[in-house]
Amino acid sequence: MSGMGLSSAMAPVCHADRGGVWSATLSAVPMIDGPDCGLWVEVEGSGEPVTVFAHGVTSSIAELEPLAARARGTRVLFDFRGHGRSESPDESAGYDHAAMRRDLELVAKRYAATQAFGISMGAGAILSLLEDEPDRFRRLAFFIPASLDGPNEGSPTVFPALAHLLEAYPLDEVVARTIDSPAQALLFEKRPYWRALWRQRILRMNRDGVPRALRAYVSGTFPVRNADALRRVDAPALILAHESDPIHDAAVARRLVSLLPNATLRVWPEPLAMYDDLGAFAALIGSFLGGAGV
Repeated sequence: MSGMGLSSAMAPVCHADRGGVWSATLSAVPMIDGPDCGLWVEVEGSGEPVTVFAHGVTSSIAELEPLAARARGTRVLFDFRGHGRSESPDESAGYDHAAMRRDLELVAKRYAATQAFGISMGAGAILSLLEDEPDRFRRLAFFIPASLDGPNEGSPTVFPALAHLLEAYPLDEVVARTIDSPAQALLFEKRPYWRALWRQRILRMNRDGVPRALRAYVSGTFPVRNADALRRVDAPALILAHESDPIHDAAVARRLVSLLPNATLRVWPEPLAMYDDLGAFAALIGSFLGGAGV
């Protein structure tokens, strides 16, 4: 499998103070009733704006916390179905972009979110909602969007393979079968701290729900039916991308910035290079969500 693509699909779980990012203690609220299962939600801060944070496939709230830490107001973080501490409904309930959009829509409505931040699959869920409700949010941020109204070219070679490993082997063996693969060597050579983060990421995966989501990501619905509908979204938007990632092609981000009338694009030269200074990256996100320009 393509190690770079798989690694880039999973932003790291960072709770240490890297580059000045502080790790906040989130206050848990009771699991809420989602469209098809219980969804785990954590809320931090208070007041306006209210920002909902949506993670990527295979991930959880743990991925979002360091990126949300600098945003002012109320921060609403949740685990999609089949991820983190949320429940995993039967596969027939759906795990594709349409299903994830339903989860996002319910959480955003429940907590009266006025802004949204999404990573990869989470970005797709937000875009799906915006296609039908272009004025739903006042401010938007998208991190490594993976697809719009067409297939993701990199996922068919990566996601089914990971789904198989998660269903066939214990998590520690999944780590062993992926962490020392030749495909990972380049990433770990340039960024050694990723080795420990990779292990953490695998060991936190939901072995029931994540394989269902990975398969649905490849074979299910696209985030939007008609990308041109996004031209009606007037909210200020920040799009964050990187080069050389087969799962999160920067071409998708460039197309998205051409569609959204009030969008700004930042592109890093290598996959996940923005995490080399996580403090600055979190500050960029927080500043934009706080109302500043880029």
